[in-house]
Amino acid sequence: MIYVDGLRPCGAPWRGGVACHMISDTGPEELRSFAASLGIPLSWYQPGSIPHFDISPRLRSKAIASGATPVDRTEFVAAMRRMRSATG
Repeated sequence: MIYVDGLRPCGAPWRGGVACHMISDTGPEELRSFAASLGIPLSWYQPGSIPHFDISPRLRSKAIASGATPVDRTEFVAAMRRMRSATG
């Protein structure tokens, strides 16, 4: 499943100064595929300890309309833990 957290200040003017994270609890393949379906460049992919994309408010809305689940911070952390378990 794909999740997006709440918008937060990020200092990137091209994002309107706010952004959120988009993750998958089933693994990076699902995340990259979903991002590609939204037209998000794969160069935005951040593979670190928690693979994710930082996305703008407009892309957050588009992700939710396409099936991503908006979650609060507690739910987001739980999804990150599931993703870590899935990718071992």
